[in-house]
Amino acid sequence: MNKLGVDFKSFIQVVKEFFRALGQKHTYSISKNWYCFFGVLWGIPVPLATIGMHLYGKNLHPTLSNVIHVITDHPIPSAFFLLHPLLFGVVFGAMGTVRYNTEQRIEEFEKNLINKNIELESANRRLRELDRLKYNFLSMVSHELRTPLTTIQGYISFLKTEKSGSLNPNQKECLEISAETADTLNHLIEELIDLSRIETGEFKVDLASADMTEVINKAIISLQLLANNQGVTLENKLPKDLPLVWADKERIFQVVINLLENAIKFNQSGGKVYLTASNHTQNGKVVFCIADTGIGIPEDKLDKIFDKFYQVDSSEKRKYGGCGLGLAISERILKLHKGRIWAESQIGTGSKFFFELLTYN
Repeated sequence: MNKLGVDFKSFIQVVKEFFRALGQKHTYSISKNWYCFFGVLWGIPVPLATIGMHLYGKNLHPTLSNVIHVITDHPIPSAFFLLHPLLFGVVFGAMGTVRYNTEQRIEEFEKNLINKNIELESANRRLRELDRLKYNFLSMVSHELRTPLTTIQGYISFLKTEKSGSLNPNQKECLEISAETADTLNHLIEELIDLSRIETGEFKVDLASADMTEVINKAIISLQLLANNQGVTLENKLPKDLPLVWADKERIFQVVINLLENAIKFNQSGGKVYLTASNHTQNGKVVFCIADTGIGIPEDKLDKIFDKFYQVDSSEKRKYGGCGLGLAISERILKLHKGRIWAESQIGTGSKFFFELLTYN
């Protein structure tokens, strides 16, 4: 577009379309192209007015012989004016064809768009069905794995009692490793079952008044041994006047455990984990924060960590275990509480995970 506000590219495109229309039959079809018909009508007054002016200038009556006389006296100008209805018909007809072509392209585009939408909807239905089958399969496999795993854990616990015979140190160590592995597998199965229930709408929460100080203290006690083994200090800095919240204690305990476990796992020896909260009485919410001094999360991956099965380090040689379900499940649990969860992080400094719950009132 130049300084005068003329878009030369668009102008050239229109000119090209106009000349292309001159080569189409639609331009010259009066019955199909009303622009052409209107152009002919628009051009008829031009020769009539011109001949009339000649007759008037020579004080001649408008008879057929006088008209023929004027035309023969000025053949070239007369022919030019007589051709105006045809010229106008062609010009207007070409404009009509340009519009017709544009409308045809739009109609074709709309048809293609509708067809693509139909295909997309069909694909989405298929994906939803595959998702349903996938989560049903996960649920079935998880339940089938749980039965033999329970038996394995039972036998491990029984062997550790040494009622069937004493154990040497190596055997005890092997049993401890087996017990830890079985617990990890059991945790994974529980997460898969929870995920399948969430996706199929079977996952429910029972909201009631809950004391989060009690829930968080219980979570700290549960993970204190893991923190000690990692050399990580857990610091509870919750305010003493923390109000009650609307929550399902069991499910929120699960969220706190997931966040605390990650804060410990992705920390370093000598690191710390802080638990704090702030009461936003003006909007009836309490915001909890679990902060660590760990390895941190890259900024470009913060929006993905709540996706199902997502791992920040997904390489085969990754250092940390897990299947990437804990945060995804936590996010869905908090949605059922009409709350939310989010994270802030800096590489080498640590991460902060926040979640909010409605106050009980």
